[in-house]
Amino acid sequence: MADKVTIEQDLCTGCGICVAMCPRQILEIDPETDTCRVTDPDKCDQLGGCEFQCPTGAITVDPTA
Repeated sequence: MADKVTIEQDLCTGCGICVAMCPRQILEIDPETDTCRVTDPDKCDQLGGCEFQCPTGAITVDPTA
């Protein structure tokens, strides 16, 4: 089974754009790595706003997961 939200840690710059725009508030910046992480994938609406707003292409949302 695929993950609903995948974050490529090597691409994430920790800019926080996805965190600020997530309507379900399931994204946060990990204080240890300064990159984004998913806190509760089951709450994801899978509309992909974070994926489209990510300036580095680090986020992938699978609407079929």
